Amino acid sequence: MIKKINQYYFSFNELNFNEDKLSEAFRDFSTQNFSLLQETWYQLHSFIRQNCKPVAGYRHFESDVVSYQKNILIVDNAQFNLGPIIYRDLKDVSDIFLFVCTIGKKLEDKVQELVSSGDTLSAFILDKIASELVELTADLLEDKIQSELNPIGYNLTHRYSPGYCGWPVSEQQKLFQLLPDNFCGIHLTESSLMTPIKSVSGIYGAAYNLIRKDYHCDICDDEFCYRRKTDRGIII
Repeated sequence: MIKKINQYYFSFNELNFNEDKLSEAFRDFSTQNFSLLQETWYQLHSFIRQNCKPVAGYRHFESDVVSYQKNILIVDNAQFNLGPIIYRDLKDVSDIFLFVCTIGKKLEDKVQELVSSGDTLSAFILDKIASELVELTADLLEDKIQSELNPIGYNLTHRYSPGYCGWPVSEQQKLFQLLPDNFCGIHLTESSLMTPIKSVSGIYGAAYNLIRKDYHCDICDDEFCYRRKTDRGIII
């Protein structure tokens, strides 16, 4: 039976962030700078291992509180203005999972410390690594949810987050109103940004025997979307 609300605490080792993932994250680095990247990674590795605190959770909504209008998803009377791109992927699902995840605040505090000391390169590298680590945390959560759905033959859609694919970031306020207070240690600012900064929130759809569709990056004009800079199972 799928829990209505669930929360997981992961270890740094479970994220499996290794030199291969480091290379992938910084593949735009020039060859001559890669040794500097590795050196910085070795210097920061112990700190990252000790201070990266991955935590993730979800709230599950079944079909009796889920409905749709054109480009709008209604969950427990909250209306999410998804826009056409996300709506196209979710409009046929029966269940909805709202989720959040974070790696905590200590890595972003270290980034600010490095900036203040003038070591902007190390700050940039650590900030990028921290962003990768929170996405890996979201991947682990996805695996957990899917493993819970497998016995009943349900599959997940891709995850979607406010601020991407035409879904306004201000909609995070609605999303967080449907989650427990301070869920996973995350809260929102008045401008709808999350703290800790290295956090991800979003939505999954789920349905019986669902076949996951491709991301619609070919019709999205957000050039800064992190999905355009990765190849995690999508066309870019």
